Amino acid sequence: MEKNDITVLIACFPIFAGVLTIQAIHEAAQYLVAKRAGIKIGLPVLLPSFQLGTFGSIVPLRSFPVSRAKLLDFALSGPLAGMLVSIGAMAIGISATVYSSADALAHFPVVPVAMLKASYFVGSMLSFLAPKTMILPSSQPVPVHPLFMIGFAGFITNALNMLPIGRLDGGRAYTAVFGARNATLASLLTLTFMALLSLTGMSNIAIFWGAIVVFFQRQPDIPVRNEVTEVDDTRVGAYVGALALTIMALAPFPTGQGML
Repeated sequence: MEKNDITVLIACFPIFAGVLTIQAIHEAAQYLVAKRAGIKIGLPVLLPSFQLGTFGSIVPLRSFPVSRAKLLDFALSGPLAGMLVSIGAMAIGISATVYSSADALAHFPVVPVAMLKASYFVGSMLSFLAPKTMILPSSQPVPVHPLFMIGFAGFITNALNMLPIGRLDGGRAYTAVFGARNATLASLLTLTFMALLSLTGMSNIAIFWGAIVVFFQRQPDIPVRNEVTEVDDTRVGAYVGALALTIMALAPFPTGQGML
């Protein structure tokens, strides 16, 4: 590669555009749900990330949600939409990688197997769709279709935003299900766990994401108007499912070397 060769940047543009598209889907889902629930929100502020392209967006609430159920609908809509689209992109990307020719593979992004094993969900998907990849050494670089990279980045980004911390979507969802007092404790415990991951070097993303959260998103959000009426069982089930998906996204695969 020659110095000042811009072909590398041009080659990265489709992945960059794809990551932004998944984030746009996240924001669109939340906008539609907020409008239906009568919740006023501010403009999203995009958070850049060296590892993932973006850490998502800060979307402030501009009005008090009517109920905990409405707040939960709003909080879950973006991450669930983003994660489901990301899973679809990863599945298509894996299939496209498996059935690509050698010439096509030579033009695909290359990542170490260790990165693929850093997520339990991603590792499980690869074990089913591309099992030969999972028996390779963790340091082995492998080519993957750009669509997989787009889905991978979007999946991890949305999972990070589902952590039960402060004004993150996950913090809002936890508040809606368990109440503001319990949400404060969950936020403190989650931040403490992330600090331990950072200090022990077990997670690089935890360092950067934790710093952003501490400075911008750790405080509790504005309260709902009706804090007494609890969320129905169907919505609680949806939250538990989203939280389980989050844990599988961020926990490492059993044969992996650690977290992202």
